[in-house]
Amino acid sequence: MRLENNNDSVRGVLNGIQKAANIITSTMGGSGKNVLMFEKKNLQFTKDGVSVAKKIQFKDSEEDAGAQMLITAANKTVRECGDGTTLTSLFTQEFVSRLFTICEANSINDTLDEWRNYISIVVEELKTRSKKIESLDDIYNVALTSCKNEELAKRIYEIYKKVGLKASISVQLSTDLPVTYHEITKGLNFDGGLIHPMFANQLNGTFQVENPTIWITDEVLGKFEDYAEAIDDLHEEGKPLVIIAKDYSDSFVRYALTNRNAKNLQMCLLKLPGWAQGQRENIKDIKTFLTKDSVNKITVTPTDFTLYNNPDIKKIRTRIKQLEAQMEGFTEDFDINDFARRIDTLNQTSAIIYVGGRTLANAQEEFDRIEDAVGACKTAVKYGYVRGSGSELVDIVDYSNLEFPDEFRNVALAPARKILANANLRLEATSNAFNVKTRQLDNTLVDPTHVIITALLNSFAVTELLINTSHILHD
Repeated sequence: MRLENNNDSVRGVLNGIQKAANIITSTMGGSGKNVLMFEKKNLQFTKDGVSVAKKIQFKDSEEDAGAQMLITAANKTVRECGDGTTLTSLFTQEFVSRLFTICEANSINDTLDEWRNYISIVVEELKTRSKKIESLDDIYNVALTSCKNEELAKRIYEIYKKVGLKASISVQLSTDLPVTYHEITKGLNFDGGLIHPMFANQLNGTFQVENPTIWITDEVLGKFEDYAEAIDDLHEEGKPLVIIAKDYSDSFVRYALTNRNAKNLQMCLLKLPGWAQGQRENIKDIKTFLTKDSVNKITVTPTDFTLYNNPDIKKIRTRIKQLEAQMEGFTEDFDINDFARRIDTLNQTSAIIYVGGRTLANAQEEFDRIEDAVGACKTAVKYGYVRGSGSELVDIVDYSNLEFPDEFRNVALAPARKILANANLRLEATSNAFNVKTRQLDNTLVDPTHVIITALLNSFAVTELLINTSHILHD
């Protein structure tokens, strides 16, 4: 192990961030450039920031460390929002390049506090300006802005048209067909995803299995040994297992992961959604949906899980009537809305998009595009949207009554400026969304509010960590 504490080592890390960001953000916007990826004699051209980020690796260890820091921040945004790789990369690049210079000449803590406050002001302003998704046209606009492909955006539009705005949509890579298709099914979606990333069994960081056994309890599971024999029996029968519990001891999670890896168990642990009485009610909802303690399929992401099944419709209707009767006894909006949400969930249909392609590389790129677009739509439905192409940020820092220093303004203006630069347009960023393809103002360009907010926060967080780093240890 070698210790470095000099400026050259830090500069190497910063160079890695800059180089990685330059590559990823070159794909940004409607006129983003292609990146050629070459691996084992396979050539692939892509404009998808996610696909590019997955392939970045530098020979220089310090530069690669910087690149991986940036990619880690971007992946965190994607886990939270389903989209935002390119935007997080750009913000990280901007924060790093500007804050390091400022902090060299000023108090680090004071500077970071000031910028943290600027970010908070922008975040609150974005929340205030955010608009709700109210139509399928809004969905199409969000999808198109994200994936930059009219055909894919239209496909997502048509799926939402069939299943509704509140439905659950998941994306899977198809290995059997060269075409992309979808299935409509009955599904239950809940907040609360993977409790540990090592439970994932798919390359995109999700857990997916068919016909799993579902164990569900409102207890805290403490000793793995109490369940080991039953788990081994299921493994011998070739049955996947999903446990949904109130919580788990650290030892239970550790032993579950150890046994899963050692015995190749198709197993995943989930936390029961809700709190207190709400958890017990969620158990009843989930059990109504099961068929002999099983479902046709389950998909678990880092943020939520969806059960797919052909349930007993009579059981579902009976449960809905129970909830409707319970709802009549409440007067508070919070309680009434919660009952309405649960009823909607039980009534919900779901869609699974199976992404295919002529080659695995083609399928993977289309998968990344569709997954990003679906993630953006989900986030927009949940949190709303603002004017796209960075124009809302331009309006906040340049056309409102709020005041920001030039260096912070330049960070906020970066998305709009980068999109224009990628289109080779020498125009000043405006507070109206500009379509670089049509060369006209375009109010159909929209961005999910939560993606912008999360990208800002995650980018600043990784920058803050790096600024407060005093030593670098090398293998």
